[in-house]
Amino acid sequence: MSYESHKRPELTSFDDIDYDDFSQVQKARASMTREQWIKTMEIKVTHDALRQCKRYHGVDAQRNCRPILLKYMKMIEKAPLEGYLGYQKIDPSK
Repeated sequence: MSYESHKRPELTSFDDIDYDDFSQVQKARASMTREQWIKTMEIKVTHDALRQCKRYHGVDAQRNCRPILLKYMKMIEKAPLEGYLGYQKIDPSK
């Protein structure tokens, strides 16, 4: 199976589901978990790139690796992992 033939599952939001239908709740949970996992892996890849940049540049790392560091810091600020249970409990519309 090649990457081109892979179909990404449709995203399901907690805002658009009927909480009485458990299959919709499960789809929303899986969707949120998948998206949080993707964000976590993006942060991990950026962290690895920052580590390699610092190792390569050595003394000049502060100057040369600054763009990667700023990107990494922005990613960390935006991505608190909350899980689907926390989102379900504080959902203001339900």
